[in-house]
Amino acid sequence: MKQSFTRGLVAAALAIGMSAGVADTALATGKKGHGGRGVPTQQISVQLWTFAEYVGFEPGPAAVQRTEEVFAKLRSYGYKNVEPFQLSGLTPQQYKDLLRKYGLKAPGRHVDVGDPTAPQNVDQIIADNKVLGTKYFGSGATPNDKLNTEADWVAYAKYLDAAGEKARKAGQTLILHNHNWEFTKVYNGRTAYDIVMANTSKKNVTFQLDLYWAVQGGQDPVALLKQYRGRIQFFHVKDRRASDGRIEIVGRGSIDFPKIFAASKGQIRYYTVEHDPRFGDTTFNPFEAAEVGFKYLDKVKFSSKGKAKGHGHDDRDHGKKGRGHGRGGH
Repeated sequence: MKQSFTRGLVAAALAIGMSAGVADTALATGKKGHGGRGVPTQQISVQLWTFAEYVGFEPGPAAVQRTEEVFAKLRSYGYKNVEPFQLSGLTPQQYKDLLRKYGLKAPGRHVDVGDPTAPQNVDQIIADNKVLGTKYFGSGATPNDKLNTEADWVAYAKYLDAAGEKARKAGQTLILHNHNWEFTKVYNGRTAYDIVMANTSKKNVTFQLDLYWAVQGGQDPVALLKQYRGRIQFFHVKDRRASDGRIEIVGRGSIDFPKIFAASKGQIRYYTVEHDPRFGDTTFNPFEAAEVGFKYLDKVKFSSKGKAKGHGHDDRDHGKKGRGHGRGGH
């Protein structure tokens, strides 16, 4: 939990402080894209880090109550999946029961899987995932402050590959979620992202591309999808305000999501809405961010080639039933 908290604080600080002058190759035209049939509901999720400030970090009854409030609202918006980053002091079984109460699932989650200098009990994480019903998991961030040389990144990649092998043998999948530093750290002409890709097996490690942080790191997500076809299987859908580079509510910024989604050509399993908390900013409403994000993905128009494998639009469940009940995780 501490790792995830640190990730969010760093992300929020960077998001507020960065300028708009990076990676506009993925920005501008066509992003409104409404009027299509959208992303299938079964593939839409939300990272609960969005609600980190609202729920809080102290486990106990108050945090559980606020988590229930979040679940109820999310289900009313139409979500069926969530992506937790903490369990608010609940056991995996208690958390799963809470998800079930609100009609939700957590197919993916962020949990600290460690690094070579601070390994975590991956076997226990895998066991907890089985209880939660979670198949996809990984740290909320790479340990940026520890990885300062090419050798550091190679060692980290090998650590992830070993953890990913354990996950694969247990029927689960290890994912890597990026921020901007995986692209801004360059060694002998290769970004840290390239190095991790080269030193992990596609069988053991897949990638969750955070679209905001990729753009903020100077990258074109479309080019990344083409370069690493098949390795990137998850999106964090997070928008960017062009004027100052701040994280924006999905659909209100400048990232061209329809173009990116179309370029994925069916390789994306889950599209996860996220908005890093603006700690101390009372004008930010995480519920609005989640609701607007779902509505955007529900209606966004992009090429049918962007449909994920195995999920037709017949899975969308656009009926009214269940919309007023709570929901579970990604």
